[in-house]
Parts: sequence; structure tokens; C-alpha cells
Amino acid sequence: MTSTGQVSSAQVALVTGGASGMGLSVVKHLAEQGWNVMIVDYNEESGQKVARELGDKVSFTNADVSDYDQQAKAFVETWKQWSRLDFVFANAGIIDRTNFYEPAEEREDGAPVKPDTSVLDICLTAVVYSAYLALHYFRKNPDKAGKLVSTASMAGLYPSHGLPVYTSAKHGVVGITRCLAQRLEALQEPITVNCICPGIVATNISSSPMTDAIAKILTPHSTIVRAVDGFLTDSSKNGLVAECSIENIHYRVQPDWSDEKAKEVMTGVY
Repeated sequence: MTSTGQVSSAQVALVTGGASGMGLSVVKHLAEQGWNVMIVDYNEESGQKVARELGDKVSFTNADVSDYDQQAKAFVETWKQWSRLDFVFANAGIIDRTNFYEPAEEREDGAPVKPDTSVLDICLTAVVYSAYLALHYFRKNPDKAGKLVSTASMAGLYPSHGLPVYTSAKHGVVGITRCLAQRLEALQEPITVNCICPGIVATNISSSPMTDAIAKILTPHSTIVRAVDGFLTDSSKNGLVAECSIENIHYRVQPDWSDEKAKEVMTGVY
């Protein structure tokens, strides 16, 4: 679709990692509801195919979301095309690619080789970029409103021992969600920030043999769509973490303060 230079009458969404898995399920749901959707994904072939299949309301742009300039370009293209942005789903993700616990190879100087931290780039840094860009473009809307939902994981709430770097990244997603939501609410900006924390979902980052073996405890895509839709249709939901466990959605709030001094430190100093 080419730019019309006019503000879209339909709501507009940008979805990272939208060419497959949970992202694609949300893209399809939004398109069915009449939204204009920009899919942002590194997989050119899949992204173009999905955009063709879903029709004129869905566009695709190729980007490595861990690269700020590439992700920024995707937002620029979305704004040029529709002149508004109502919803950002920061969803792209990968899991640990190496075993953190295995003895490492040594460099010539005797130190271990640098660990693979690409999961932080995709699952945390890219989400920070998405949030930063989303705020900028939401504030360009006439009503300065918007909704940001990020994909964390149950590993953002509990330790996933076999995926320590992924767990670190997803805890970070939960953290930035709560920070942004509370500060924007205090500033009385009409922007909501929430995240979802799914269990194991059948996606490109979970192998078929693994998902086949644990089919009874997989969280279906329909639960993810319900959680996201709940944030889109209810603006009172803000700063929430939607833990998606099979068919159930549990809204997790911030833990209670340990004491008043802890509250004072975290709310009064920073």
C-alpha cells in the first residue's frame, strides 16, 4: 500500500515479529477487526507472504529490530503511510542460543570467549527501542494517546534455569513496563503500557519436537490474542502483567513494598 498523505480513519498498529507465531495471530485478529497493521519482521519472505494474504490493510517492512535505525525506519514508514499510530505490539523474540553452563572455550589470554548475548539485543534492547519510538509517535496523534503491549514471558516472573539470559531479558521487559506505565499515568498522559507473560507457546522459537512432547501444557495463541485484546479494549488496564497460562489469564500487579523506606527510596528518589 502506498501513502495517501491523509490520516487513516481506521486504527493503526505496528507489530514486531508479526510474520509468524503469536505476532501473526495478533496481526490476523487486528486485521479482522478493521485495523491497518504494519508487520515488522526480519523474515522478508514470510512477511511479504503474510501481507499479500491478508490484503490491503496489512503492510510489511523488513527490519532487524535490535538495530535502532532499522526499527526507527519501520515507525517512520508506518507514519508516512497512515499518519497515525494507535497500538504497538513489541513482540519479536528469540531464546538462548548457547548453553550458559557449559565450560567455555578459552581465548589465547586464558579468558573465556565472549558469551552470546543476542537474546538481550532482541528481547530487551529492541523492546526498549519499541517503547521509545512508540511514545514519540503516540504523542504525534491528535489526542496524544496510544497503547503499548510488550511480550515478556513467564520467565519474566520466575526463573527459567535453562535459559538464564532469556530470563534476564524478560524480567527487564516486566520492569520497563511497570516503570513507563506508572510514570506516564503520573504525568496524566493518555498512554497505557502493559505486557504479556506467556508460558510455552508453539512459535518459531520453540522446536516442534519439544512442543509435541508437552502439548498438554502449551498456551494456545487464542489466549495470547485475548490478553492483548483485553488491553486494547480496556484503557483502565495499565502497568499490568498478563500471565498467560494455557487458557487462563492472571493479571499480576507489582509486589507489595517491603516497608515504607523501600517505597520512599523507589518512588521519592528516582
